[in-house]
Amino acid sequence: MLHKKTLLITLLPLSLFAITDTQIEIKELQQNILELQKEVKTLKKVNKIQADKAQDNFDELYDYTENVETRVLADKLQFGLALKFGSDFIEKTYQNTNTVKNNNILSTKFMLKLKADITKTLKFYGRLSMYKYWGNSIPHQYSYYDNMQGRVPSDSGLYVERAYVDWFFLKQTSLPMALTIGRQPSSDGPSHQFKDNVSRKATYSALLYDGVADGVVLTLNLSKLFNYDGTYFRFGYSRGFGYVNTNQYSQNPYIGAPNTDIQNTDVYGIFLDSKLPNIENSLIQLSASRMSNVIANPLDSNYDNNTNLGDMDLLGAMVEITNFQNKHIDMFAHYGYNITHPNTKSYTLPNGVDSGLLGDSKNSLSGYAYWLGGRYGFGDNAKYKIGAEYNHGSKNWVSLTQGSYDVYNKLASRGDAFEVYGMYVVNKYLNFRLGYLNINYDYDRSGWLLSKPTPIVEVPSDIPNEQSPISRLHSIYLKMNLAY
Repeated sequence: MLHKKTLLITLLPLSLFAITDTQIEIKELQQNILELQKEVKTLKKVNKIQADKAQDNFDELYDYTENVETRVLADKLQFGLALKFGSDFIEKTYQNTNTVKNNNILSTKFMLKLKADITKTLKFYGRLSMYKYWGNSIPHQYSYYDNMQGRVPSDSGLYVERAYVDWFFLKQTSLPMALTIGRQPSSDGPSHQFKDNVSRKATYSALLYDGVADGVVLTLNLSKLFNYDGTYFRFGYSRGFGYVNTNQYSQNPYIGAPNTDIQNTDVYGIFLDSKLPNIENSLIQLSASRMSNVIANPLDSNYDNNTNLGDMDLLGAMVEITNFQNKHIDMFAHYGYNITHPNTKSYTLPNGVDSGLLGDSKNSLSGYAYWLGGRYGFGDNAKYKIGAEYNHGSKNWVSLTQGSYDVYNKLASRGDAFEVYGMYVVNKYLNFRLGYLNINYDYDRSGWLLSKPTPIVEVPSDIPNEQSPISRLHSIYLKMNLAY
């Protein structure tokens, strides 16, 4: 047997060789692990690059698809917007000598405009409007009048102010024609565009008509026929109030109302547009219209009291010139005349007084008004502009301007209104206007077809404000107008 010491000496070198081999294997394994880790990192980088490329390709494809869809939509429907901001400081003086101030009334009007060139001869136009006071979304008591929707400060809802199509036919003949059907461009007409610093936005004189109207208009282009550019003849029809008898049990005041004597209030009109000889950018308009079967009160559900009161004719003439002789001078003049044709019926007012048209159910009464104004721009760019307007209405003057954007409806005033303003034009889209308005009323109930107008000086001075008419109103205002 070998001695233990001899055996230990014999096996020690072998064990050392074994340990050395194991260490070498461990090092090789560690090296392999490091190489594998490097390969994993490399693969991750490659995968990330490929993934990023795939994401980039996806994003590019998505953006391209979205752009194509946007272009297709834009080819079909074009959008525009307008935003009006107002800050008004108003003071009202009543006949009883009391004065009420409304300081810093803030308002916003938003308009979303739509346009579609469906074909070369068929065009669509639309406009949605919201008009409200800041911090107040209580519906205006008259916002349910059809011609006032979107036109008077009310809640924050969008109203369809315009939605119509223009169909142009017989374009190649000597008498081209166009048919306009739908919610008409009957608001913000000439010559309101000067104060807003925009192009003409409606057809009819703003002294006579301002508000929303559903109807149809046939336009004849007489320019070729008479060899005189800018000459048009229009025949228009609109429904001011519609009686629709579809359900005799309906709770709507006029759908199935038991009083079947209530008739539709319809408006018919003819208009002739042309221009002044040898004066560019000018417009002349003559008009005559009839409002038949005038409803006493569209919102009154008392069928036994409500009724049609007769007819009213409205005649008008206007002329305006834009940028006269390239001198940055704009000017305009409007005249209106109205006459009633009562049918002997009357309507009982809340105060118990029976009233026909203008307070008379038997005799025709007439009134008139005129509106003059001008604007001047300084310098070639006309960044600064000043303007002035004056209008006067007689005792029995009545217009169809209840839907005026101007909350004072100054053009309906039975008395004198004077306005001056200065304007800063930031660019073709944005401008600011600072102005002053003063209205002196000679008669009460301006803008109303009901009740006999009473001279302000004859109204007793010892009655409360809610019964006393306003004798004078003046306002300082700041307006912002954005149109894009």
